[in-house]
Amino acid sequence: MNVRERYEDYSTLLYMVPFVGSIVYALALWVQNGISLELPTSVYLTVTRDPIMFILASLAVMAGLAIEVNGTEPSARPAKLVSLSNTLQTMAVASIVIALIGALYANGFTDIGDTASDFVLGKYGLVFPVILVLLSYFITAQFKVDSLLNRKVLAVIAMLLVPVSLYEIGKRETFVGLGVAFVFLLIGSILYLAPERKAAPPTKQ
Repeated sequence: MNVRERYEDYSTLLYMVPFVGSIVYALALWVQNGISLELPTSVYLTVTRDPIMFILASLAVMAGLAIEVNGTEPSARPAKLVSLSNTLQTMAVASIVIALIGALYANGFTDIGDTASDFVLGKYGLVFPVILVLLSYFITAQFKVDSLLNRKVLAVIAMLLVPVSLYEIGKRETFVGLGVAFVFLLIGSILYLAPERKAAPPTKQ
């Protein structure tokens, strides 16, 4: 195994920290509270609202990025950064999906209202994927003035407004805050997952 492959292995392990760490943490809390058929809502919210877990997950991802970039030849780094950007966005989607499945499981896969509420209340479950998407743009220097209307950029902005509306509006009117946050979440998800239209080819004169 050469040095580059070893660096990639190290970074892969670090990228797994947010997911494996959250699962292990949840299982430990679940066992402590008593194993049941459904994941306790308190366990889901404890994990997704834990600032230490969020910080460790973010640091692990950034450390993985640093290791991969430093282990890449300077001439190959632009291509590596593009690859890492795609990896971060894939991780962001996986993070949202896992958080949503956890919220569904905590509510028996039946109560959509409580699922949406728990999903939004688990603030770091939303903030973490947004951080990953932002980071994916920063490492490839894609945040330019002429790209601010890019769908994914608008999706990131909508996602950032989810916790803002939840805590700023929700502390005054809980249900209104939840409703506004859910709308921003829905808009952000649609913008992020919808395929971008390809530019039409120039017409011949």
